[in-house]
Amino acid sequence: MAPGTILQHQYLKHRLRQKKYKTFCEIGSGNGFLSAVLLKMGLQGTGYDLNQSACLNNEKLNKEYIANRSYKVVNGDFFNEEKDQKNKYDLIISCMVIEHLPQEAVDRYFDSCKKHIASNGCIVVFVPAAMKFWGIEDEIAGHFKRYEYTDFKQMAIRYGLLIKDLSGLTFPLSNMLLPFTNYLVKKHEGYKKDLSMQEQTILSGNRDIKFKTTFPWYTKLILNEVVLYPFYLLQRIFKNSNNAMVLYCELSLATDELHKI
Repeated sequence: MAPGTILQHQYLKHRLRQKKYKTFCEIGSGNGFLSAVLLKMGLQGTGYDLNQSACLNNEKLNKEYIANRSYKVVNGDFFNEEKDQKNKYDLIISCMVIEHLPQEAVDRYFDSCKKHIASNGCIVVFVPAAMKFWGIEDEIAGHFKRYEYTDFKQMAIRYGLLIKDLSGLTFPLSNMLLPFTNYLVKKHEGYKKDLSMQEQTILSGNRDIKFKTTFPWYTKLILNEVVLYPFYLLQRIFKNSNNAMVLYCELSLATDELHKI
């Protein structure tokens, strides 16, 4: 996995370690790496993704959990698949998803999350942060925006949710690697700028760029939680930095919403 992804997973595990969640739904599960983290922590859940090849990779990665029926992969749209269901999840999570949605779809996203979250559960969102870092990767991946801290504060009010945690992640490591990763994306995926945003979004679920999204086996010697632990500590120290390139937001139902359930 990419170093930034490893740091994000470390922070998520830190946040969830003391919580007693049992079920989850990942929206935009891609190749299944984030779902794998949750499954290894003992949760059971479902992963939704529009990209068929990503779903196949997810099924391969998490085959033991699928075999014991603690995980299911759905090649489909969460909004359509769940709209008539009464499923409730302790955790609804997405990583690099809502930046692909126009505002009306973001509204629908959070309305659907509120409908399917358990009363004591939480909604977790990872997004690319800070419009000042807008670049080639946003242009080829179907992004509408990069998010600021203030965006989530406004969304919490808009959707009647409470922010339990709002932190910037991957600083300074992602910033240090940005020129190199931008070069790789421009070289290998620059052609995607000519695709529709829908096509860009679907393709973003399964990208194959050596040393950006895929890594040779030997890179595990340095791309692991032990070696990257100093950078994990740095991202914790600088979690309020405006230079963070990823935002993590954890939201729960507000008191008045709980009374409606």
